[in-house]
Amino acid sequence: MGVYLERMATDYIPETDGWVRRRSVPGIAVQNFVLMHDGWPVRCVHMPARDGDHVLILTGRADFVEKYAELLHDLADAGWGATIFDWRGQGLSRRIGKTPQHGASPGFGVWLRDLRTMVDWAVEQSGGPVVAMAHSMGGHLLLRHLAAGNGTIARAVLLAPMVGVQARPLGSALGRVLARLQVVRGHGDDYVWGGGPWRPGQGGTQRQAWLTSDPERYQDESWWIGHYPALALGSVTWGWLDDAFGSISALLAPGVPESITTPLLFLIPEYDQLVDSGATRRLAARVPVASLEAYPGAAHELLREANSIRDRVLAAALGFLAGA
Repeated sequence: MGVYLERMATDYIPETDGWVRRRSVPGIAVQNFVLMHDGWPVRCVHMPARDGDHVLILTGRADFVEKYAELLHDLADAGWGATIFDWRGQGLSRRIGKTPQHGASPGFGVWLRDLRTMVDWAVEQSGGPVVAMAHSMGGHLLLRHLAAGNGTIARAVLLAPMVGVQARPLGSALGRVLARLQVVRGHGDDYVWGGGPWRPGQGGTQRQAWLTSDPERYQDESWWIGHYPALALGSVTWGWLDDAFGSISALLAPGVPESITTPLLFLIPEYDQLVDSGATRRLAARVPVASLEAYPGAAHELLREANSIRDRVLAAALGFLAGA
C-alpha cells in the first residue's frame, strides 16, 4: 500500500490537518509481514521511537491498521514508537474463513500463540520491554496473555475489552447456547443470523451509535475500505461466537484475573452496546493491579469518539503508559 514510505525517525514532520491524520499513516512507519509459528503471514506496521517508550497496539475484531492512523500520528507526535498488526484472518493478514468476508476464528488459542510471537517481535524491534494498548477483542486476548504469566509487557491500557459480549438481539446466555448448537449442527463456518459481508457505514444508523458519536470518524472506515477493498471483513460466524464464549469463560475462571501482575488501566464506555461493561467492571475488581475509568456518553470505539471524549481517553492512556 502506497502510504508506507521508509524514512529515518529523525525525518518526522508532524501532520496538522485532522482529515489527513485520520487517512494516512505517519511516513516513518514501515510495513512488514511477520511469519507466525506455522508460517502464517501476519501484516504489521512498525514505527520507531524518537523520544519515548514503545507501544504494542492490539486491535479489535474486523479492525485493520489504518483505522488507528490517527492514534499512530498522536504517538509519533509525542515521540513514542509503535507496533500494530492485523490479526490472522483480518485486514491484510491472510484470511481464514470459507470466503475472505467470513469473520471466522482460527481458535482463540491460535491467536494467543500469534500474540506471543508479535510481543517477542515488538520487543526485539524496540530493544526492550514494551507497553500495550488493546481494544475490544485485542483487550481480551491481552488479558489472557498476561494471565498466562507472559512477561515483557510493562503496563497496559485496555479499551472496552471484550470481557463479555452483548450478543444482540439474543442476549449472552441464549447466544452462547445457540452458537454451540449451530457449531454442533455443522454451521460453524456460516455467518450468524442477520450477518453477512461488509457494507459501507451509513451515518446516523444504529451501528454508528454503537461505535462512535463522531460522524466523521465513523466514515473513516468506509473511506479506507473504499480505497483498499481487501481490508473489508464481514460479520462473525457461529464458530467465532462459540470460540469467543469459550475464551471468555477461560478468562473469567477462578484465579485467572487474580494472577495478572502487570499494571492495568481499563477505559470503558459507561454503557457499551457491544461488549459488557458490567463484566469488565467485575473483572477489573479481581485484578490486584488494575484501575478503571468510565466515560458517560461514549460508545465502543473510544479512540474514534468525539474530541470531547477522545482527548480525555488519550491523555489518560498515555499518562498511564508513561508511568504517571
